[in-house]
Amino acid sequence: MARTTRPTVPLPDETIRLVVVEPRTILGLGVREILDREADIDVVAYVATTSEAIAVVDDAAPDVVLIDVQQPTSEAADATRRLRKGAPDSGFVVMGGDDDDASIVGAAEVGATAHVAAMAEPSELVAAIRRVAGGEDPLKDELIARPDLVERIVDGMRESIFADREPAAMITPRELEILVLVAAGSRNREIAEELGVTEQTVKNHLSIMFHRLGVPNRTHAVMYAARQGWLVLDDLPEAVRHPAG
Repeated sequence: MARTTRPTVPLPDETIRLVVVEPRTILGLGVREILDREADIDVVAYVATTSEAIAVVDDAAPDVVLIDVQQPTSEAADATRRLRKGAPDSGFVVMGGDDDDASIVGAAEVGATAHVAAMAEPSELVAAIRRVAGGEDPLKDELIARPDLVERIVDGMRESIFADREPAAMITPRELEILVLVAAGSRNREIAEELGVTEQTVKNHLSIMFHRLGVPNRTHAVMYAARQGWLVLDDLPEAVRHPAG
């Protein structure tokens, strides 16, 4: 299914293909019971490790990957990056931690599309899966409204995944234009309309940029650009620099 074109709530005749990565057997039984009650969610693979997930995502072609990140953040980040390579069109919902700033930052750092706290209600988990399957990016929306969390992520990048990396080649002016719009929360279709190009052209630019910078997704590309000084707060629209509320 194309995540960029589906409605937020899947239509009755649509089925969300889901891969679940849950290493804890007892908790996994509870998650399975929750998901089995939902007629529009088809768990196409239920595995205990990210290595097993990497082995199945190509054939499973999931719309969403649900992954428990009750493991060291660096390991979770590496695992998620490898999973994304195998399922580049899938959304990622991470489950675990609390409903607090630290958990939100951690979820963003592992490349998640949405985060669900360990103590969340079953309805919250199901809603997050449906939103991501419908093309939404709840975690990005939350970060746009919380520039203080973005700053924390940037600081974390400086101390971790980019610490030993050689500076990347400068991005092109067109790529910088795209990153500014990405940071402002624009979707590929909106970026294409703004720049007068096709949506596929935007996707191609992003894919090439991700490969050159060695990052797994849009959020990490923005964070990398901010660290390198290519993208600064003043580049962003007023609504992003000073969000309402």
